[in-house]
Amino acid sequence: MHKNVNYFKIYIYSISSTLLGFPVIRVSMAEVVHEDLVEQILLRSEVKDVIRFKSVCKSWHSLITSPRFVNRHLKHSSNKDRNDSKIGHRRITFEDDDHRPRNLVGSSNGLVCVTSGYLQFSVVNPLTGEVTRLRRPPYMGYWLCCGCGFGFGYDSSTDDYKVIVKGKNQTCVRVMSLKSNVWRVIEEVKYEFISKTGILSNGALHWIVEDEHGKKLIISFDLSKEEFKEIPQPDDVRYECSSSSYLGIVKECLCIFRRSNCCLLDNLWIMKSYNVKESWERLPYIHNMKRDIVHHLKGDVWLSSTFEHQWGIELGLFYDAPIFVRSLVSPHVNGRPKPTW
Repeated sequence: MHKNVNYFKIYIYSISSTLLGFPVIRVSMAEVVHEDLVEQILLRSEVKDVIRFKSVCKSWHSLITSPRFVNRHLKHSSNKDRNDSKIGHRRITFEDDDHRPRNLVGSSNGLVCVTSGYLQFSVVNPLTGEVTRLRRPPYMGYWLCCGCGFGFGYDSSTDDYKVIVKGKNQTCVRVMSLKSNVWRVIEEVKYEFISKTGILSNGALHWIVEDEHGKKLIISFDLSKEEFKEIPQPDDVRYECSSSSYLGIVKECLCIFRRSNCCLLDNLWIMKSYNVKESWERLPYIHNMKRDIVHHLKGDVWLSSTFEHQWGIELGLFYDAPIFVRSLVSPHVNGRPKPTW
C-alpha cells in the first residue's frame, strides 16, 4: 500500500507540470495532496492509468468508480478529442479473427455493442475490459443478413443505453435497454433496411431504407421518444441516395457518401444543421479534412479480445465507423460487481 501511495504522489507531481501548468515539486511522504488536485489530475489521465490507481486505496477506488467522476472523465475525454486540432474523429471497428459471423452494432460513450450471427448481443468497454451479455431477442431467427437492421446508443432522458434490432422479412422493431435487459416490440415498420448498422447522431440512430414503393429514404430512430421519422434529403440533381450509399459522421454531422474499392469515391454530402433540409452541403473529394484515429477491436470480447489503434487513417476509409470515446463507463448499468478487498 505504501509503495502505491508513494508512486501515486510522484506521478501526480511529475505530470502536473504538463497537465495543469504547475512546476514539478518534490514532497515528503508526510505531505498530503489535496483531494481536489487529485481529482483534477485523474480527470486528465488516460483510462489505463486511472484503472491502475483504483487499487491504491478504498477512497480512490470509491472516487474513480463514482458516477460523478465517470461522467466528468467522459466529458473531459470527449472535449479533448473534439478540440484536438491534429485529428478528425476517433472511430472504432470490429475485426473477426476466427471468421465467425459477428457484427459491430454501435458505440456510445466508450461502450461498444457487438453481436454474433445468432443475435447474441454483448456490450463491452474495450479499455476497462468490462463486458456484459444481453438476452437474445425472441423470434428473430438466427443469422444476420441483408434486410436486417440494428443499432446502439445512449438515451439521455433515462440515462440508459438501448439496443435496436429488426429482423429480415419482419415488420416489428424490438428495443432493449441495458437497465431492464428485456426486449420490447415498439413499432411496426414496412421498410427494407439497406444499411445494417444504425449511425448515431443527435440522440438518434439512422439508416438508409427502401419503402414499399422502392423509394430510398433516410430514417431516424429517436432513442428517447422511441419513434421513427424520415430525414429530409436535398433537392439537387447531384445528390444520390441508393443501395450503394453509406451513412456516416463527418465534422460531427450526419453524412452520406459512396465508395469504390473500399475508398471514398465522390458525392459526399453532410447535413450541417441536423434535420434541416436546406443545410445539406456537398463536399468535393479533395477537401480540408483532418485524418481519423481508428481503434480495432478484435476477437471474442468474452475470451481473448485485443484492442489496437492506428493514427492518420486515410480520408474516407472509415466514415461509416462509429465514433469512439475513451471512457470509464461501465456496461454494468445496474452496478458493477463488488470488489474483493
